[in-house]
Amino acid sequence: MPTKETGEKRCKRCTLKQEATKKTLLVDEISEILSRQLDYPTNTVDISSVSISSGSSYTLHDAVQGEECVPRIKSAKLHGWRHSVSTPSKQPISRPTSQSTRQASAAIFTLEDLAAVRAIEKLATRYGRVSHMSVLDPRYKFFVNRARTAALSFKVHNKVALVMGDPLCEPGWFANVLAEFKEYRRRLGWSIAFIGASEVFTEYAKEHGWTTIQFGTERVLNPMTNDVLNERAGKRIIVQSKQLLNPSKANISLGLYVPAQGEDLDVQRELVRVYDSWREKRNRAAGAKAFITVYDPFSMPALMMYIYTRGPDGVANGFAAIRRLGANQGYHIDPCIAAPGAPRGITDLLIVAAMALLHSMRVSYLSLGFEPSETLADITRLSPPIEKITRAIYKRTFKQMLFQGKQMFHEKFKPDGSQGSPLFVLFPAGAPSLRQLVALYRMSNISIRKLVFARFGKNSDMLMPVKQKIEEQRLGMDRPK
Repeated sequence: MPTKETGEKRCKRCTLKQEATKKTLLVDEISEILSRQLDYPTNTVDISSVSISSGSSYTLHDAVQGEECVPRIKSAKLHGWRHSVSTPSKQPISRPTSQSTRQASAAIFTLEDLAAVRAIEKLATRYGRVSHMSVLDPRYKFFVNRARTAALSFKVHNKVALVMGDPLCEPGWFANVLAEFKEYRRRLGWSIAFIGASEVFTEYAKEHGWTTIQFGTERVLNPMTNDVLNERAGKRIIVQSKQLLNPSKANISLGLYVPAQGEDLDVQRELVRVYDSWREKRNRAAGAKAFITVYDPFSMPALMMYIYTRGPDGVANGFAAIRRLGANQGYHIDPCIAAPGAPRGITDLLIVAAMALLHSMRVSYLSLGFEPSETLADITRLSPPIEKITRAIYKRTFKQMLFQGKQMFHEKFKPDGSQGSPLFVLFPAGAPSLRQLVALYRMSNISIRKLVFARFGKNSDMLMPVKQKIEEQRLGMDRPK
């Protein structure tokens, strides 16, 4: 006759079963793997004394590529294992002390000027948002105001300064840095537009009568509550990730690299090889690609962490770059890539690993980046005919660029709708000129000629306002704003 199980034994058995189940959660497994590789620093390095030589506003031009442009920063530390982004300070970056005074008159600096790079890092750490991924793109320049309290990240197309995101500063410094940049632009004959502006900066724009266009949303994961990470959803992602990490199956290993805790040139070279091979394959692939950013992944090490994967042969085959966002008290994951020939599911594993790492750091904000809307939302200060053309061109752009694939990829990781926020394009001078629109599309790697003429035809009445703008440009009437 079987012995009847006592209540105490049954309770103990249930407890052991629950503990065993808890230990199999992927978040715990990955957190343990990555936490063993992350130092627990006891002190931090204050870079507030780092300055830039010049007594006037200037630009920093990231023109140098290759190993020689990687800053040698070995003593800087993260602000602790538990997530801590320093509270924005109104203290300006201190006055010049670097040895690059010989370049001050040219107002152009490269990544070799460590003082300039660290000063930009300081502003990006305090005020960075998802749209500031351009800080890692060597094709962009930086403009910094005289007080050293604000910066703009921008690229010039056809005499249009395209600024990525909000000014890197407190809202109280918006007017100052914009006025100084306007003075700088006038000398060069540039107009201006902002891409990926936040609601905060857009409110400033509306108060000053700018044209604003809401084109997309920032999608955000919450590592503290995410259903995929907690295995309440995304079963395929979880099963596949566990198989990849299983030594008897795919035998993929995870690594963590934090440049601010000590530079490892071997790891950097490996990750650069992964990135270059991924870009080469991407560029050969058919299909339209928008919003292409070309990274120098290690140009600003104080902002970054990297999670990477290795195959059974010990060779790196994927990585995710995680950039600190001071304005959101969180991080942005981009790029998140797998090398050609890597096992299926590497990028999914990297996103899950990033959430697991931030979960252990008590971080509740992981941005996936831009997600363009199917149709333009709120538009202010555009005439009805121009607004109609703008909406029609955008609608066709959305269909041609296959943005729905990006939406589907984001959705499978269950973004937190309460943390997502709208993104805007801003035109300070009012309705955008044709030159500004063309620059915007070229920066986004989109052919406006194919979009417009394929949709409306060369003689469409809807194109008359655009043709008038072209004629104005030909006659020299389209002046920079």
